[in-house]
Amino acid sequence: MGGNDILKVIKVNLSDGSTEERTIDNKMMEDFIGGRGLGIRLLYEENPPKVDPLGEENRLIFIVGPYTATSGSFTAFYNVTTKSPLTGTCSAAHSGGHFSPMLRKAGFDGLIIYGKARSPSYLYIEDGKLEIRDASDLWGKDVFETTSALKQKHPGSKSAVIGPSGEKLVRFAAIMNDNSRAAGRGGVGAVMGSKNLKAITVKGTGEIAMADQEFLKESFKKATQTVKEKAAAFANYGTAMVAGITGKGGCIPTRNFSTSWFDNYEMVTGDWMHKNGNFVRHAACYRCPLHCAKINKAFGDYESEIEGPEYETIALFGPNCGNDDANVIIKANYLCNKYGIDTISTADSIAYAIELFQKGYLTEKETGGKQLNWGDGHMIVDLVEKIGRREGLGDMLAEGVKRVSERFDEKARAFAIHVKGMEPPGYEPRSLTGMSLAYATSPRGACHLRGTIYVPELFTGVIDRLKLRGKTPTVVEYQDAATIFDSLIICKFGARNAFGNSVEQVAPLITAASGIRFNAEKLLKASKRIWTLERLYNLREGLTKVDDMLPERFYTEKIGEGPSKGQILDKEEFIAELEDYYTARGWDKDGVPKPELLDELDLTELVASNG
Repeated sequence: MGGNDILKVIKVNLSDGSTEERTIDNKMMEDFIGGRGLGIRLLYEENPPKVDPLGEENRLIFIVGPYTATSGSFTAFYNVTTKSPLTGTCSAAHSGGHFSPMLRKAGFDGLIIYGKARSPSYLYIEDGKLEIRDASDLWGKDVFETTSALKQKHPGSKSAVIGPSGEKLVRFAAIMNDNSRAAGRGGVGAVMGSKNLKAITVKGTGEIAMADQEFLKESFKKATQTVKEKAAAFANYGTAMVAGITGKGGCIPTRNFSTSWFDNYEMVTGDWMHKNGNFVRHAACYRCPLHCAKINKAFGDYESEIEGPEYETIALFGPNCGNDDANVIIKANYLCNKYGIDTISTADSIAYAIELFQKGYLTEKETGGKQLNWGDGHMIVDLVEKIGRREGLGDMLAEGVKRVSERFDEKARAFAIHVKGMEPPGYEPRSLTGMSLAYATSPRGACHLRGTIYVPELFTGVIDRLKLRGKTPTVVEYQDAATIFDSLIICKFGARNAFGNSVEQVAPLITAASGIRFNAEKLLKASKRIWTLERLYNLREGLTKVDDMLPERFYTEKIGEGPSKGQILDKEEFIAELEDYYTARGWDKDGVPKPELLDELDLTELVASNG
């Protein structure tokens, strides 16, 4: 990609071992950019309607963006798009590290994988050649073992792998690269496991085509200087610093989102881990001047060392499980990476199980004779292991909060915290009301990355975090920007800290990378096209506006303590804002994109031929 080349995307049928090239021309790139945008374009056309997410016909699409692996800054990311086994929605997950630059250097911009291998297999790609190889010796190995074994087999290579959780079809299994980097959300690892595909290993020596390499090199220098001046705290502590902000602000999910205040929040912050001796060293993705990743170690019963934990992992294995021991969080993170499972869904599922036990829905018969109590570190770590291996209670929790809740009555479903089947991240929606609308309207379910509204609500405080009505324009603005960043692909931390979260500032980067002239207006139209097609995909798969609602807890229970005390979401007010959102998006009262919008976005023919 670059210099007006077309993308090289290969379709791989694991059932018969055949491959064919799928042409992606410049027009499709102009309309959908790359990454997440191109992922949904391909999924909409390639996937049969109502496909079983764990069936052979569901496509697993690895795709980069035009900015990936170029000489610019924050260029490490790749995207994985599929139909989610957790939510039934289109699911796009992305990951950084060092895998995707090597994929491009090996001569590939994307893979469309379908079918099912007869036996455990892995893809080996080297300088334009792709082979399907036997992985019987790797099946059953954890992420760390698999990554190490492939590195020994193929020195100088990089791999994206699944662990035992992907093999056992845990519905929130991740695809892992570089041991600690995860395409984490939505169960993309389970889809990979359902295809008997253990890993994708890549090795390449090729050059990355760029239309204006010098411009991109210069932009890297400027980004480096900007983050040095404006993001020193973030560089020092990473996302772990956010726990101090949400904790102090009374916005951190606590005890299964029953409240947003945790007395001991300071004991799980990045600052605490530095002072407590957990911090080991900094780490970074490919061509990252920020170095926000942190290696931390845990002590005592929880001895381990891992890259992480990130803020979401801290919030959800910490306060949301009633836990104030950073060592427990680090160990839980270590195990999630080892087994290959999403930390957010894992922690939220455990929090739900604890509340179910506390309220009598689960008994010691289901828990194997163990009590589930808030803040019990050994129990939390044990349940992570059980989920990772699908053993005991972990087998049930591996289905995700929504499916677990369907075993119980309506009262238990009221505190089953998910949207569209996806468990939410570390931002409490009653105390950050814009996030309530962001969770509700995210195409993949409750998500902070589809629209980072917590930034203006809490980090910069430029809008009232406690007031919901009137948030639609801000939510749409941030969702559109995030869609563009996910399609370039550029790291969102880089986009925020080096480029001011500005579409105008990133437009020249994609032009310099691809040779296709982009400006802010053109990118924003592409983002609306991508967002609309994601909505159309979900509607095609059977979702409706009912799925845009939040759990009942947020409409019926006030926050009882802290700076957000008394906060609750008014249901009628929420529905009114949701209707305003539909209008702003060009959708009808049922959340269905109008025909004139499809015409405006050149989607009419695509929808008609793939409905």
